[in-house]
Amino acid sequence: MGSDNAPAALAAAGASLLPSLPSNVQLLAIGTPDFAKCAETLGLSFHPSKETIAMDENPLLALRRKKQASVCVGLRLLKEGRLDAFVSAGNTGALVSASKFILGTLPSILRPALLALMPTKKEPVAVLDVGANLQAKAAHLVQFSRLGAAYQQARGIAHPRIGILNIGSEASKGTSELRLAYKALSGEPGFAGNIEGKSVFDGEVDVLVTDGFTGNVFLKTAEGIASLVLDRLQAHPSLQDTRARLSDLQRHLHYAEHPGALLCGVAGAVVKCHGYSTPQAFANGIRGAVEFAVSGFPALLSEKLSQQSLKKKGR
Repeated sequence: MGSDNAPAALAAAGASLLPSLPSNVQLLAIGTPDFAKCAETLGLSFHPSKETIAMDENPLLALRRKKQASVCVGLRLLKEGRLDAFVSAGNTGALVSASKFILGTLPSILRPALLALMPTKKEPVAVLDVGANLQAKAAHLVQFSRLGAAYQQARGIAHPRIGILNIGSEASKGTSELRLAYKALSGEPGFAGNIEGKSVFDGEVDVLVTDGFTGNVFLKTAEGIASLVLDRLQAHPSLQDTRARLSDLQRHLHYAEHPGALLCGVAGAVVKCHGYSTPQAFANGIRGAVEFAVSGFPALLSEKLSQQSLKKKGR
């Protein structure tokens, strides 16, 4: 509920996944009563909510007034253990604030961050924050770096390299908060310094740290450029014999192929899809959430953070 697309279209995308998901996975649609028949016709379980938070609503005001909104209902079910993961394409601010309030944050984390994996010439880079916190202090950026490192360690990268997205590589570049974050991270293992936007896709870092405003602009700009390049290549008549390669490139670059952004740092698996997500993109968000839940990723992430804290105390 609350996305730019009709709930029925997103529900149909979820239903289309059912045959390919593990047999013990069930999908629960959460929405207003008028959506119940549609969900059940598609073979989805349904849980009612009384209200919806729209994209243009103030998140905090909406959460105070609409405690039975679909996002709140879903997160409470997750908190109670009746869900293993929650996916939304609705109001980002409402999802982040409700997740922090209802689920709580992991130990040593003050603010959760939206984490998105982006392709590079080498391994994918974890970029955070891509929209949960429009502004971030140096202390928050340091925490984002630890979340990103724990995430990559959970994916099998033993010693993640960490960079700060900045306008230059020198330590003196950027805002005062970025300079303070640079100073704080200078003694951290794996810190690679500042990274310019043009260098991110070289794959020299595994974690890219930034505030939510800059990260969101960076993510959507990269998606737009990728879409432009793909459209131009596919329209070129002399490239008909390269369709297979283009399809592979599209899987890596097109936002519809991404499994959404993980709300990293809260006590539960929460995946945020773009508000304008196509049904295909939303389906991939669900698939990503299933993978997080099946692998026990939230617990693994918490374990990696705890290990980081123990190492710091042992210094």
